[in-house]
Amino acid sequence: MELDKRMINIIVLGIGFMTAFTAFQTCGNIEKIVLDSIRKDDPSFTGDGYISLAVLYAVFAVCNWGAPSFISVAGPRLSMVIGSLCYGFFIASFLAPSNVLLYIASGVVGFGAAILWAAQGSYLTLNSDSATIQRNSGLFWAMFQVSMFAGNIFVTLEFAGKSHIDAESRTLVFTVLTSLSGLGVILIVCLRPAVRQDGELVSHQNAGPLEAFRTSFKLFTSRNMILLSAMFFYSGLESRFYSGVYGATIRFTQQLGA
Repeated sequence: MELDKRMINIIVLGIGFMTAFTAFQTCGNIEKIVLDSIRKDDPSFTGDGYISLAVLYAVFAVCNWGAPSFISVAGPRLSMVIGSLCYGFFIASFLAPSNVLLYIASGVVGFGAAILWAAQGSYLTLNSDSATIQRNSGLFWAMFQVSMFAGNIFVTLEFAGKSHIDAESRTLVFTVLTSLSGLGVILIVCLRPAVRQDGELVSHQNAGPLEAFRTSFKLFTSRNMILLSAMFFYSGLESRFYSGVYGATIRFTQQLGA
């Protein structure tokens, strides 16, 4: 029995994101701690993890408005490749710490995140229909969530018993994370064009960048989206707290609870 080509596309998509975000999620969790250690080794370095993340998500929020226009020109597959390369650049920047490079890389990955996630949704939708969209979404997110496991286990073992993250440990960790991010890019490059249930290619409908922007704004002002915005706002705050603040708090205080 021939495998469903659309299912194969979703599996490759999920594995690609799982690999790339094993690197990025781990990087985000340890960024504040690592930058603090770099400052202790090099007093001229003043980069701050919280400011870096603030720049990242501010650019991410703004660029989300232009992401549909970008994808309408480049297509979802190329957009995902460009977006994932931006993530790799951000992670690699920790191998050569620099105040200017840190914040430039934060802005670059914010742009990359906007087009990557918008393109991911487009590609997943193109490979689904009303009968398979829930299954495909669940399968993708199940694989994606594994990214929170492997990278953090590696960092836990590497940083165990260390009150200061030395340069050798930082280089090892970010070399591994950059390599993982590169592998994720390769997997995303290998994605095949979206297909219909009968195996025929889905043609990329180019509505034009201006029309894509208008459609995005129209969707944002719809009743359902306005009602959902409160949940999205809370979800964003909650996810940034546990991935960007909570881990650093435990690391600096060495305590759980009161």
